[in-house]
Amino acid sequence: MNTYTRRRFLRLGTQTLAGAGLALGAHPALTLARAADNVGFAATDYRALVCVYLEGGCDGFSLMVPTGAYEHQELAAVRGHLAVPHHQLISLDGGAAPVGLHPDASALQPLYDEGRLAMIANVGTLIEPTTQEQYENNAVAIPAQLFSHSDQAIQWQQLQGRDRAKDGWGAKAVDYLSGFQERDYLTSISLAGSNYWQSGAGRRPYTITESGVLEYQGLDGSNDWQRPRREAFERVLDLPRQHVFAKAYADLQKHAISVTAELGQVLESNAGLFTDQPAENGLAEKLSMVAQLIAAQDQLGLRRQIYYVSMDGFDVHDNQSRELPELFQQLSEALAFFYRKIDDLGKGASVTTFTASDFGRSLVSNGDGTDHGWGNHLMAMGGAVKGGSIYGTLPSFDLDGPDSVHRGRILPTTSATQYAATLLDWIGLDESALSDVLPNIHNFPVRDLGFLS
Repeated sequence: MNTYTRRRFLRLGTQTLAGAGLALGAHPALTLARAADNVGFAATDYRALVCVYLEGGCDGFSLMVPTGAYEHQELAAVRGHLAVPHHQLISLDGGAAPVGLHPDASALQPLYDEGRLAMIANVGTLIEPTTQEQYENNAVAIPAQLFSHSDQAIQWQQLQGRDRAKDGWGAKAVDYLSGFQERDYLTSISLAGSNYWQSGAGRRPYTITESGVLEYQGLDGSNDWQRPRREAFERVLDLPRQHVFAKAYADLQKHAISVTAELGQVLESNAGLFTDQPAENGLAEKLSMVAQLIAAQDQLGLRRQIYYVSMDGFDVHDNQSRELPELFQQLSEALAFFYRKIDDLGKGASVTTFTASDFGRSLVSNGDGTDHGWGNHLMAMGGAVKGGSIYGTLPSFDLDGPDSVHRGRILPTTSATQYAATLLDWIGLDESALSDVLPNIHNFPVRDLGFLS
């Protein structure tokens, strides 16, 4: 029979406080000594990773398009009317082959030219280096249920092996980053609710919205008719209790109320700094709240953080020609806005923003859109990014070429595990911690893709 200790109950019970946005504490198996052994940073240093997750499978092959005459013609022959016309593409230098940016993502060009944005080519959920021949002969391990939407979204956010695991790689990284700051519950913050990247056995992110903290309904202490209810609730929580579960639950509730009030006050004091985000842009609103939280980093005594922000709509099985330009415009304007705000705060080199998505899209048009693919082009942005360059290997878009598998899906040439390792190395995890967080990293001879200083 399992023994439910008070510590274990605290871990489990905190999950009931998601409505209050309260995160779990540090993993009980993680000691401060273990954390100190596996991350190294000065007490005054601050770094944050911001994951912008593009839900549905973003078509990176329309975001960054080959501009060489033969390569563009090759892609256009496969995609037909979905291909971005050559003359509309915005030229990007710094790659081994000429490429261009989608015209509706033009807000990204200045960041790229300034060296603050890097493109990472053809990234996907490889478990080990894989060739077309190995894939077709089942000679290597590949993710389970490959091309299944829900399975691949989980695979991307966990990167723990062939099958679904219990922990996201963000959650496992936080085990190493916690313990160095008083408010550990703010190490991992989500503006998209619970997600597989930040969740694991005994850990959930602190949840917040673009409007601020999630309040307890009906317990607003500043409201005349709700104040008596709040005072009564607090008196109930302060009653003496003999049972360990009842006492632990009351302690959790009191902590959640305290956290909500404290963070709400801090955010309110910074709200005036972030009122100029692009209109009718949901991603910009979420990133504005991230910027408010980062602006409060010194007040809150924070040293390491990871954020999760999502943008949906990228599952363009149809209406791709109409919907994708609007999505790219919103995405690029939101990212440009966020970088400028973070730079204005003087924290440009301390914050790295990166995109992720379930998968790329297929090369072949289904008539009005594209279907689920595998490899994808991604982006990293920030003052520490060695931008103005394209990292990784651009694939061939020949349906009969070495990079095409299973009805026009592109075989990744860079693993998402390598991408994640580069990001986590920058935030402070050492080789031992990386091997624990990303168990497949030892399969790849190159661990650091080089896009971060």
